[in-house]
Amino acid sequence: MGCVDRWLNKIILGDCLDVMREMPDKCVHCIVTSPPYWGLRDYGVEGQLGLEKSPEEYTSKMVELFHEARRVLRDDGTLWLNLGDSYAANRTYQVTDNKYVDVGNNKSSTVPAGLKTKDLIGIPWRVAFALQADGWYLRSDIIWHKPNPMPESVTDRPTKSHEYIFLMSKSEKYYYDNESIKEDGKPESIARYEYAFGGAKNE
Repeated sequence: MGCVDRWLNKIILGDCLDVMREMPDKCVHCIVTSPPYWGLRDYGVEGQLGLEKSPEEYTSKMVELFHEARRVLRDDGTLWLNLGDSYAANRTYQVTDNKYVDVGNNKSSTVPAGLKTKDLIGIPWRVAFALQADGWYLRSDIIWHKPNPMPESVTDRPTKSHEYIFLMSKSEKYYYDNESIKEDGKPESIARYEYAFGGAKNE
């Protein structure tokens, strides 16, 4: 049975590494994923991603995971990776239970070695650079702007209202349909363009 016959339009429940290890090489066209962020939530599952003891351990786990993902991805395939960040802090819990009331958030956290309390850890870029070093092409950092972000009880920095989506590829050349995502220009943008390349400016 071929990869397409076996995996197309199926929901497969299982550990992502275990499932991917059953898949043949180069059988996936595109990967879109948002793995658990580091140090933010305890889902109550043994060995879960996101509760590693340090950013370095989390990054290493992401490299292992996406190394296998790169194996199953076609040479012309792409990876779209969404990751959020977190702050270094000493606390006795993960996050409050206002979003997932059935999730246990009682894991404590401490400031990672080499960082200071209140430091932005930089998890998305740590992972992106580690994947780049492992062979992925880091093609674009896309800002996922959130007009209605989760409120934060901080008064000494802006509230975070974005996350990163990284476009990564397995090869230098890959499938990317830029025509399908184009949008019509706004009238004011069109007017500026016409002024710059013709019309009154060149009269």
